Amino acid sequence: MARLAEWTVIEPSGKRHAVGVGRNLFGLRVTLDRRVLQRFDQTPDADRYVASVAGHVLTVTVPRVSSDQATLAVDSRQVLGSETTLTPPEAAASSTPIAVSGEDLARYQLIQRRNSGGAWFYWIGGASILNSLIYAAGSQWGLVVGLGFTYFIDGFASELSGTVRTPIYAVAIDLMLAGSVMLIGRAARRGHLGWYTAGMTFYLLDALLFVVVQDLLGLAVHAFALYGLFNGWRAGRALRRIESAALVAAA
Repeated sequence: MARLAEWTVIEPSGKRHAVGVGRNLFGLRVTLDRRVLQRFDQTPDADRYVASVAGHVLTVTVPRVSSDQATLAVDSRQVLGSETTLTPPEAAASSTPIAVSGEDLARYQLIQRRNSGGAWFYWIGGASILNSLIYAAGSQWGLVVGLGFTYFIDGFASELSGTVRTPIYAVAIDLMLAGSVMLIGRAARRGHLGWYTAGMTFYLLDALLFVVVQDLLGLAVHAFALYGLFNGWRAGRALRRIESAALVAAA
């Protein structure tokens, strides 16, 4: 990866953090201690990446014009050079208000976690559609993250019809079921926690099918997906509390 800019951020305790901007075959990457940062927002001229270190807000601004240099700001004050030492949080609290507050950053991070968890519904729905089509083609291979209910529907329909291939009505039911899961994912990523809970409950019931058939791999993958879903739901609940508190404070 080609490095475009690097900074060292030093906490009052002496702990050092590496902030970097680089480019590889997959595009631009902004990292903090090798952890990739997601884009906070964008303007016609630049993209901003934000992180928090020791109570301070770090903002990396990457211009869209390739000839311009990326910049790092700590609490909205631009860092000159490649190294900066942070002030104690008490001193930072009494300084001029910053453009991106800690609350803004917390809200952004919670939205990212909520959406990452909700994305599992897309994976589950997409894998279920693929499994249904593969099963209809006569193969027993499939993705274990998909719904067990589609296997149950396909197997039951095949037994009723007395044929090897899955009847078309079973495939249609599979597609509707998987599509419904993906619609739940869309609602979950928009902050509808009721749908989020309903989707998790349905997937938990789906996991019980793997208990019945003693498919340990499928059960393990379902448990991992449920963990990701729960983390996203928990972030969505925390975000709702922040937004509710902000509304009360503004009233």
